Amino acid sequence: MGAEWADQTRGASGSQGSGIAYTGAGGALVTGYFSGEASFGSTSLTSRGRYDAFVMHVTASGAIDWAIQAGGTSDDRGFGIAHDGAGGAFVTGDFSGEASFGSTSLTSRGVQDAFVMHVTASGAIDWAIQAGGTSYDGGYGIAHDGAGGALVTGYFYSEASFGSTSLTSRGMQDAFVMHVTASGAIDWVVQAGGTSYDGGFGIAHDGAGGALVTGYFSGEASFGSTSLTSRGEYDAFVMHVAASGAIDWAVQAGGTSYDRGYGIAHDGAGSALVTGYFTGEASLFMDTTLDNSYA
Repeated sequence: MGAEWADQTRGASGSQGSGIAYTGAGGALVTGYFSGEASFGSTSLTSRGRYDAFVMHVTASGAIDWAIQAGGTSDDRGFGIAHDGAGGAFVTGDFSGEASFGSTSLTSRGVQDAFVMHVTASGAIDWAIQAGGTSYDGGYGIAHDGAGGALVTGYFYSEASFGSTSLTSRGMQDAFVMHVTASGAIDWVVQAGGTSYDGGFGIAHDGAGGALVTGYFSGEASFGSTSLTSRGEYDAFVMHVAASGAIDWAVQAGGTSYDRGYGIAHDGAGSALVTGYFTGEASLFMDTTLDNSYA
C-alpha cells in the first residue's frame, strides 16, 4: 500500500508537527510549532519568538488551505488537537510569557502555562484560555466531548489554577484532566499523581461525557481511590474519568525501567485502545510479559 500524497512545511529553522485529527470530510487538522519563517502551502508565517504554535487544515487531496499561528516572544507550542464536529479544532499546548491567540492575549503565571484554544472551520481563533501556576505546566492531549466542549490532559507543577479551582501537586509533577465547555469555561478539573513525576499524554472521549486517559507515573501515585506503585522508574497508566470529573478506575503497565502511555482511543464498546513504549528486559501487561531485547 503506497502513500497517496504527502505535505511538508518549509522554513529556515525547526518546524514540528505534534498532533493531528481527522475532520470527518477526508481532510486533517494539524498542530505543532515552528521557528523563524515557515511556509504552509501558500501561507508564510514568521514566529514572534523562538517558537510559535501553528494550526493548519489539509484537504482530502493534500492541499493546505489555511494555516494560523499563536504565540509571543518566547516558546509557544501546540501538542494536541481534536476536531470539534463542525470543521474547527480544539488545540492544547504550552506557552511562556505574553502570547497572542487571535484577539486574546494571555500571560503565563509562571515559567510556562497550558493553553486551550478553539479554531473555527475558517481558521479564526475565537477563544483561548490558560491553566497553570508559578512553574511549568502544559497541555498534551485533547478530545472533543461530543457536546461542543473539550476534555484535556497534561501536567502541572506545584500550585496551579484551572478556572476557579486551585490544585497543588502531591510531588514534583502531577497529571490533570479538565473539562472545557463550548464557550471556553473550565467547569471541572481532577488531578492524579504522587510524590514524583506524573503526567497525562493521551485522552479520548468515552462516548458518555467522560474520558479515557493514558500517561506515566513514578513511585506511588493516587488515581482517585486507587493507589498504584510503579514497578520501575516510570510505568504507563490508563484511567477512566467520569463525566462528573471523578476517577473511577486506573490500571498500570510496565516493568523495571521506563514505560509510558502516549495515545488512546475509545473502541466504541466501552473499552480503550492504548499505545506507548516500554524499555528494559520485560514489562508486564496484565498476564502478558514482553521483552524489548533483540534475538
